[in-house]
Amino acid sequence: MSKKGRRDIYEVWKDSGDLPRIIEFIKDCSRKLISQTEMCKYLGIEDETFCRLKKRHPDLADAQKDAKLNLKKDLCDALLKKALGYETVEEEQFIEDGGKGKEQKRKIHRIKKQVPADYKSIVYLLTKHFGIEYSERYEEMLITQKKLEASKEEWDNGESNDSTEED
Repeated sequence: MSKKGRRDIYEVWKDSGDLPRIIEFIKDCSRKLISQTEMCKYLGIEDETFCRLKKRHPDLADAQKDAKLNLKKDLCDALLKKALGYETVEEEQFIEDGGKGKEQKRKIHRIKKQVPADYKSIVYLLTKHFGIEYSERYEEMLITQKKLEASKEEWDNGESNDSTEED
């Protein structure tokens, strides 16, 4: 019960047996990147109310956080799969009718397809995890960085000359 002796909506959901369904709904919304505002509209509560509920009842916050982490994991797995390439198997079934008194023949035709590694996915993962030297624009960034350092040195030299002249 809350401070004033009134039950909050979480306790109402719990007493009515709706809490497991609500938690699954929260997980599903978080996993599908539905905003908290939209989720709250569907639940018939305000955003602020939901924030207070998450503070009072950590299982709501955990459900939302776990769903987002699972989504992140699945997206990373998909990106890695695309970067490395993969094999698919397509199946087609053909059933030939043998006519009266004869058996049907079932033929299964399998086709293996190799999906090649995706260059952009490889570069993205290498750049994110192992540094900018794997970027397609590494040389451009290096030149820009050198220009910035050179202009910074000129600026520093100008400042030190001004301060010595004033002394």
